[in-house]
This record gives sequence, C-alpha cells and structure tokens, in this order.
Amino acid sequence: MNTIRISLFGSAAVLLSAQMIGCGDDRLTGSGGAGGSGSATTSTETGSTSTGEGGATTSSGSGTSTGGGTPGEATLPACSGEADLTGDVKTSTALSADKCYTLKGIVYVKAGATLTIPKGTRIYGDKTTLGTLVIEPGAKLMAEGTAVNPIVFTSKAPKGQRAPGDWGGVILLGKAPVNIKGGVGNIEGIPPTADTTYGGTNANDSSGKLKYVRIEFGGVQLSPNNEINGLTFGGVGAGTEVEYIMVHDTLDDCFEFFGGTVNAKHLICSYNGDDGFDWDNGFKGKLQFLALQQDPGNAAEDNGFEGDNDATGSLSAPFSEPTIYNATLCGKNVDVANQQYGMLLRRSTKAHIWNTIATGFEAGYDLRDKATSVEIKSSIFFGNLAQNIAYAEVAGQVSTPAALTDDDDGGADEIASFKAAANKNTVEDPKIKDCFNKAGADFRPAATITANAATPPDDGFFDAKASYVGAFEAGDTWATGNWVDFSHN
Repeated sequence: MNTIRISLFGSAAVLLSAQMIGCGDDRLTGSGGAGGSGSATTSTETGSTSTGEGGATTSSGSGTSTGGGTPGEATLPACSGEADLTGDVKTSTALSADKCYTLKGIVYVKAGATLTIPKGTRIYGDKTTLGTLVIEPGAKLMAEGTAVNPIVFTSKAPKGQRAPGDWGGVILLGKAPVNIKGGVGNIEGIPPTADTTYGGTNANDSSGKLKYVRIEFGGVQLSPNNEINGLTFGGVGAGTEVEYIMVHDTLDDCFEFFGGTVNAKHLICSYNGDDGFDWDNGFKGKLQFLALQQDPGNAAEDNGFEGDNDATGSLSAPFSEPTIYNATLCGKNVDVANQQYGMLLRRSTKAHIWNTIATGFEAGYDLRDKATSVEIKSSIFFGNLAQNIAYAEVAGQVSTPAALTDDDDGGADEIASFKAAANKNTVEDPKIKDCFNKAGADFRPAATITANAATPPDDGFFDAKASYVGAFEAGDTWATGNWVDFSHN
C-alpha cells in the first residue's frame, strides 16, 4: 500500500513524503496522546472524487434547496487516503483536502504554529481517545471552507450509529482580556495544565480564521460534570475571523465564549444538549445573524442565550457585555420538565440585544441577580409556551422551595421593560416558515420584518443593511450549501 506520512511536528511547513509500506500497514507512529509528540500515517485508498472550485473536492448532495437550511444530508466524495492527527502541532502544518483525518486524543496546536485546514477537508473525532482540537494562545487555526466545500468535523462512527458526544470539539484559546483573577484562566472540559490557559491583555489578538465550518456529534465528557462545547472560545481576540459556522447535535453548548473580544457572524446551532449561545468571564464581542433550533427530546434546562459575568456573579471587570443583532431563536416548542428560556441573563452580565426573535420556549426571558443590566430592543417574543415574555415576579418574594414568581433580580420588571414603548419590542407572529422541522429548519419569515427594526451600526463589523428583525430576510440564502446539514445519526 502507498502511504504518505504527515509529520505534525518538526518542519516549518508541512512536508509530504511518499513512502512504501507493506499492505495494510496504517499504524500510527510516534508516542501520541495528550501533550505528547506524534505523527500521522495516511493510508491510500481507492475512491472517486469530483473537482470543484479551485480544484477542491466537492459534494453532490442536496445542500442548497431551501434557503433556510438543508433538508437532507450532503453526499461527500470518497477520501483518497486517511491519516491520524495526534500529539502536539509544534510548527506550521497544512492538511490535504483529499484525505480524511481522524482526531485522536487531545491535539494541541502550540504557540507560534499555524494549523491550516483547506476547504473540503473532513476531520473525524475519535471517541475512544476523546478526540479534541485545542488552539493554544499564540497559535492559529486557518480553517476556511466554502459553502459548497465546507470543512467538516464529525463523528468517526458509521452513519446510523452517530450521536452527540461521540468526540470532543474545537477549542480556541487566546490572549484577549478576561475577568478571571490574575487575568488568566484554564478552559473548562479539560484537566488544567499549562496547555489549557487563556487570557491576556491583547484585545485584538488573532487565533486565526474559521469560515464555512460544520462541527457535529461532539461534546464528549472529558472530566466529571465537565463537557466540551461544539466550539469554545477562551480569551479569543477581535483579530480572529469567525463566520458561517454550524454546530449540530452536540452534547453541550453549541457556542460558548469565555471572556475575550472575538466577533462572529452567521452562526447556526441545531439540537444542542445545553445552551445555544453562552457567554461569561467578561465576553465583550459582537455577534450578528444567529440561528437556533433546539431539541424537543432533551428535557434539560437549556436556553437560547445564557449570559453571566462570571460563575459567582461578581462585579469583576471587564464585564461580560456582548452586542447582538439579528438572531432567530427557536426553542423546543414543547413543555419539558425543566425551565427553558429564550434568554437567561444573570450573574451581573450586561448585554445589548437587538432585532431578535424568541419563539417556542417556556418563556421569552428571565433576568436574575440585581447587578444584571440588559437592554432588549426591536425584538419579537411570540409563541413561548407558559409565559410569552416572562414570569411575573412578586417584589421581595423568596420561597422555599423556589418558585417561578420569586423576586430573583432585585425588583426588575421584565415584562414592563420589554413592553416599554421606547424599546420597540412586539409580540406579533413573525410567521417563521418552519424552524422546528427536525429534518431541515427554515428560519426565514414569510415576509421580511422591517417594522420597529433597528439599524445595526456601520462599524466595520456589523452589516448595517440588516434593518430587520431576526437572522433572515424572507428571501435569504445564507444558510444554504453543504456547510448546513440537519441530518441526525
């Protein structure tokens, strides 16, 4: 068998050297494992591929049919070979789009190194070894796919046997400010070591670029009561580019931001095991065009947005204070045993939320803790099951056991705030086409919602033309292509 050994350490750029090895010899070489050095061995297989834009392999599935999402699973071409990714990436390395890679163990991209993943590349997470990719502070991940040729991180299990929690996830760590004591913390989900630290003083730090990437069937437990999210950001700076990312069928949050200043656009979260978009530890980034479809079969307490300043609700600076425009949050649309909110905002967080739709949750939102300060404007809450806007709380009431009418926010009146005329919020039906469809959500409204909408700032990041409520116009097509896939199992 012809094999190509790809070294993940040593040379300043990837070196591909063909070597003849006996048939069937696709052994992993090197010590591997978390923190160890290793190399990947690629075994060449026979398979057919098609050529797409720029010579990249393309898929021929049904990924462009609805405008609001993909109804079925995109068909991917056969791989020309396979390789394992393991150990430390110590110098800049580029993968090859015509091969399929298996992520084994916790793979750390070390400071000073760049891991480049070309469009059309597939990376399978290994469950036995808890496959997880960690980009350390000072390292970069350059993962730029296209709508037709996305980069896909997925389960190693065969189709029909895939499930949330089959592997870990993708973790970016940077040097942007966080509100942790000493300015540096250890990321959750991995036992703390020198490789898991994040935070610093560079608000414009760059951890690379992610574009047209799908991350699915991840969220494996790496330590007790501690699971990795689909895509985790720890102290990631505004120099990092993030757009067109789908996280699907994950055991934990889809996206979580631990401090930092990273900005992101066009994010889709589908069938999350915990929250859709979660922030804490001083996150101050900007987010636009967010779409969420929750899992009605999951009875856990998971929310569309969940925001904290930190785990204790301290007044540590920098405060968590994201600015969010144009989101469509679709809950479970069924009553479950635990609470679920379109937005749970607590523990001293601040936030500015505009042009957002929340539908199908137990209640639209809940504020908790006296120091929490949030503005929600030009938004629509409709079709939330128990209380469309929020539970009416009794000032000063504290019950044992706790009741939904308890005053848990120092007397704030969520309902009055939402209804205040100056905030331009409404409870009218946004007429979303089919965002609860498990086989393929369509988040678009029947007609673009411009009434009461705010105009995003023209600041170089936000799309100032998005003067409408929700993440989509009626004719939007940004959630089309092979990067979007709602297939389960």
